[in-house]
Amino acid sequence: MKNDLLFLEHLRADLEQSKLLVHPALNRLNTWKLGGTALALLNAECEADICSTTENCLLNGVPWRVIGKGSNLLMPEFWPGILIRLGKNFRKLEIVDQDSSANFGAGVADATAAQKLSHKGWSGLEFLIGIPGTIGGAICMNAGAHGSQICDFLKSVDWLDERGNWRRSNREELNFAYRSSPFSTSKKTVVLMANFSLLSKSTREVRQKMLEFHNFRIEKQPQKHPNCGSVFRNPPNVIAAELIEASGLKGKTFGCMQISKVHSNFMVNLGGATFNDALKLIEFVKDKIWIDHKIELSTEVHTLT
Repeated sequence: MKNDLLFLEHLRADLEQSKLLVHPALNRLNTWKLGGTALALLNAECEADICSTTENCLLNGVPWRVIGKGSNLLMPEFWPGILIRLGKNFRKLEIVDQDSSANFGAGVADATAAQKLSHKGWSGLEFLIGIPGTIGGAICMNAGAHGSQICDFLKSVDWLDERGNWRRSNREELNFAYRSSPFSTSKKTVVLMANFSLLSKSTREVRQKMLEFHNFRIEKQPQKHPNCGSVFRNPPNVIAAELIEASGLKGKTFGCMQISKVHSNFMVNLGGATFNDALKLIEFVKDKIWIDHKIELSTEVHTLT
């Protein structure tokens, strides 16, 4: 504990604008409302503070991770590292009328981005309206819905590499795949900002499309209990939810974690669920689907390790 305190004091002394919170409650940092605590949380307000923190972590063998809104993370009872959340200085946005493009800071909420673009009548990212994450997280996961994915409209990304060097990569340089990006496979990078090229349509048309997506989520996905969105990736040519439902698992419960009765690929926290409840239910589903269908499911949700 003494060494931890000295390390945290050293981190805090190097900060220029950001704040360091010791032992944050993890259940307030993810949409599943799970987990205990971590060593510390950095509310980052500038690139320099991110770089000094990650460099100190590297030198001292302390893990670190950018978490966004935690909408696709399974958090444990304790994590011995530094979580990084991008603050208000990374939530800036700029819309450029001349070429129908938009620059969004990585900390901008997905729903905010969709709404701002709808005011201009710019189409492409309407599907973000129902995703409870940030632009940075959406890029890392290559978030998608309704036949679109974020990389379809991406022009470039500003990011920090593992050594803290600022980089800008064009879309053609980045290898995106289904729910995957270079930033998700290399967790020691930080997305800072992204530029998107959109399609010009009428404001009414864009808002109508966004409303349809919003209503679809309300009707087809659980709303009453905390969840992380889809838990499993869809295997090739198969829908994970259909496999789970075909195996009779809808409503299956471990502890206070339940396979949603509304959507089989969602797991909901009924209240008081634990990290282990979620892990056990995930492993049970994977085993059952293998036994019944000889298909190996992989998770879309990431476990904080």
